[in-house]
Amino acid sequence: MRRQLAAMSVAVALCGASSMARAGDGELIDTVATTRPRAELSAYLVKSAEAAAQKRSFAKAIALYQALVVARGPASPEAEKLATLWTLAGQAEEAARVYLAFAAATTDAAAATKAKAEAARLTARPDPFAKQLELPTLAAEAKQAFKQGRAAFAKKQYGDALISYQMGYALAPDLPGFLRELGATYDKLGATDKKLEFYRAYLLKRPFGKNADAVRAELGKDPKNLGSLAMTTSLPCDELWLNRQRVPAIPGKPFTVAPGNYKAMCLSRKYEIAIFEYATVAAGKGEVIRFDWAIVVNQLENPFGRIAIENPRAAGELLDLGVSSPEVGVMVAGDGRALKMVLKDDSGTRTEERSVRIKPGERYVVKW
Repeated sequence: MRRQLAAMSVAVALCGASSMARAGDGELIDTVATTRPRAELSAYLVKSAEAAAQKRSFAKAIALYQALVVARGPASPEAEKLATLWTLAGQAEEAARVYLAFAAATTDAAAATKAKAEAARLTARPDPFAKQLELPTLAAEAKQAFKQGRAAFAKKQYGDALISYQMGYALAPDLPGFLRELGATYDKLGATDKKLEFYRAYLLKRPFGKNADAVRAELGKDPKNLGSLAMTTSLPCDELWLNRQRVPAIPGKPFTVAPGNYKAMCLSRKYEIAIFEYATVAAGKGEVIRFDWAIVVNQLENPFGRIAIENPRAAGELLDLGVSSPEVGVMVAGDGRALKMVLKDDSGTRTEERSVRIKPGERYVVKW
C-alpha cells in the first residue's frame, strides 16, 4: 500500500496522546502513601502479564503492564518491560514516551542514559504509518481493581484506593461508573486540581469514550477546561482515528474536547492512502482538522506509464503512485495551488512533466 503523511515533528506526535495509565496524574500517583505495599496491590496482575508477554500477545500484555506501572512506578522493572513491549508491537512513540518517563524517574544514572538513547533511536526515524494498536478491555481484571479500590475507600485508605482505581482505569478505561468514585478519591486526598487534570487527560485520550459525556459535563462547569474540534474530509475514510481512538463516524459539527494536541488519521484501503493531520486545541478555542485529498486515475496507455506527484507538504518531493492500482488517493493542496506531476513510461523513453491543480474530492484522470 502506498502511504502518505503530513510531516510533523516527533515532539508534537509524542505530546499528542498522554499515557492512558498515568493520564493527568502528575506525581501524585507516584508519591501518595499507601497502607498496603504497591507490589501487593498489583500482585494479582503479574502472572497474566508475564504469560501474555511470553505468548507475544502484545496488546493484552501492554494493557496489563500499564496497570502494573501505575502501581509500581515509572522507574520500575515493569516500566522497562512496558517500553520493550511497545517497541516489539511497532509503537515507537509510545515506547519512547515510557523510556523518557523511566529516565526522568530512575536514580540509576547509567539506566537513565540508556533509556534516553533508546528513546532517541526510536524517534530518529519514526514510522508514522505503523498500524494502530488498539488495546483490549480487560473487564474482569479491572473490576477486581475497582472492588479493591472501593474496599480501601471504605476503610479511608485513600492512597490504596487511588492506586487501585487507576489500575482499573488502565485495564478498562470505558467501564462505566468508576470515574465518579475516582473523583471522590481525589477529593478525599485534597487533590481537586489533580482530579480535573485526570478528567482532561481522559477526554484528550478518549474523546469518544463511553465516559466522555460524563467528563464533559463535569469539566463544562468551567469554560477554561474545554475547547472544540471539527473534522472534515473531502472523500470518505474507511477508518478514522483520533489520538489512537477509532472514531465511529466523522462528526457533522464541532464537538467539545479537552485542550491539548490531537493526531488524526484517515485511512482508505481502496485508494491506498493513509493521511495524518494534527491540531492543537487551546482552552476556550476551536480548531479544524481537514483531510484534503483526491483520486488520481492512471489511464496512461500505449505505452503504459506511471505517475509521481509532488507532496503538498514538502515542495519538490515527488510521491510515486506505483502500479498496484489504477486509482490511488493523493493529498492535495488545500489552498488550490498547482503541484508538479511527472509521467514516465515503463521503459523510461517517454517522460512528461506537468503542473496540475487537483481539487479536494476530485477524480483526476491522467492520460498521455
